[in-house]
Amino acid sequence: MSLPPTLARSWRRSAGVAGLLTGAAQAHPDTPFLSDRFGSAWSYAETEVRARAFAAWLRHQGIGRGDRVAVVAQNRAEIVVAVFGCALVGAVFVVLNPKLRPKGLAAILAQAEPSAIVFDSSTAELVAEGGAEMARLLEIGGPAWEEALSAEPPESEWEGCDLDPASLVFTSGSTGTPRGVVLSQDNITFVVGAIQARLGYRPGDMVGVFLPLAFDYGLYQIFLAAQAGARLHLGDPSEVGPRLPRTLREAGVTVLPGVPSVCAALIALGRRGPLGLPALHAVTNTGERLPPSYIEELRRLLPGVEIFVMYGLTECKRVSILLPRESADHADSVGRALDGTEVYAVDAGGNRLPPGETGELVVKGRHVALGYWRAPEETARRFRKRAPESAVELFTGDAGSVDAGGFLRFSARSDDWIKHRGYRISPLEIENEACEIAGIVEAALLQRESDETLHLFVTVSGGGADPAALQAELAEVLEAAKVPDHIRVLDEMPKSINGKIDRKALVERLAD
Repeated sequence: MSLPPTLARSWRRSAGVAGLLTGAAQAHPDTPFLSDRFGSAWSYAETEVRARAFAAWLRHQGIGRGDRVAVVAQNRAEIVVAVFGCALVGAVFVVLNPKLRPKGLAAILAQAEPSAIVFDSSTAELVAEGGAEMARLLEIGGPAWEEALSAEPPESEWEGCDLDPASLVFTSGSTGTPRGVVLSQDNITFVVGAIQARLGYRPGDMVGVFLPLAFDYGLYQIFLAAQAGARLHLGDPSEVGPRLPRTLREAGVTVLPGVPSVCAALIALGRRGPLGLPALHAVTNTGERLPPSYIEELRRLLPGVEIFVMYGLTECKRVSILLPRESADHADSVGRALDGTEVYAVDAGGNRLPPGETGELVVKGRHVALGYWRAPEETARRFRKRAPESAVELFTGDAGSVDAGGFLRFSARSDDWIKHRGYRISPLEIENEACEIAGIVEAALLQRESDETLHLFVTVSGGGADPAALQAELAEVLEAAKVPDHIRVLDEMPKSINGKIDRKALVERLAD
């Protein structure tokens, strides 16, 4: 591909997040980078041309350092262009889920106050209903979009600081109110390098993303692929179903980032027949703990494929990664802290606990976010300094322990603990035991508030299941107080917009 003269003049590695793309475009401009289900197929150089043109359009609109740009669209290559274009001028990209309800989108837009909103035909109505009157609107594929991408690339780039905000990632707080986690340029570039040091993406890899790019784990695949000079195929969460193996084969996917529900889909399909994925060599997991039984079955169904178990939070992206070679001796662990990161457990008073003792997990490192967007009180609770001269540490609210060898064991998220018959119960323990039972694919435990009974929801493969028999099997391995009072077999587990088990939907079923 021949580069426009204007691009050739300014074609240098940029600072911060943008440097991940410009560095790759310099190193291997003609290497394929992006593909999607809409037919886009762009090299690194072609992607950079588009990102620089989008950056010029932002500048022409008066949008620059610190201004927010919301992106609400299906997974597609243009989102990558918008993200890197924002980074080139120091604007803050806010990638939002196209499955949001108008009320939810309006609540986020009211907080973020974006100067521009990028959307596509699938989200045009949502954006119109979501209260976007104050922002500049730009529809992907429309005349204005084509005009924007023909803009002359700027001669100069953003002259900012690595500590400037680069992205807002919105997640729900304990009250359900959306809150934006503020990630700096340095937060992102540091943790991308630390994750790559463990996962080892290869230049020839094809990373298949079937998670929403609004989910930070999906979003970071853009940066990980660019750093490694790998290819990126942007699929859609709706493709996680019976056709998933065929889609993976057709796209040539070698690395599959997933959450437990993606792994559960592969397992259910693999039980019916061979998956036929000779190119696949790695599966990574985050979002929720991957049950050990899933790991064993994936290894059986996909011989030679490496399974990476990870633990992280939006507030610091990634905390730990368990390498495949470590899993045999540390099957109950979510790995060791990333390089340049410290993780330890504290008691209720914030005092550091000895190795192996369970308490609240605390994370220290360059990837700890700047805080929550315009939420100083909540930021002060979670992001703390032990002394004026010390670094900010993230008090996760999650329970776990770190042994003498540095291996982290995760017990439960802060809001997941259940008090039942005088016991403090981690649903994760019971769900893992349930997934050990032959035929069970997914499991989720909830407590009904009205009578404090425990209800285990499961999906099974290969036909129906007898709840009484399942309950009896669990009674053989669990303490009496942990055995579910009721087991409900579902045809399909409800999923959130990020592909995780939708526990709120299950709570509604309990109420009914």
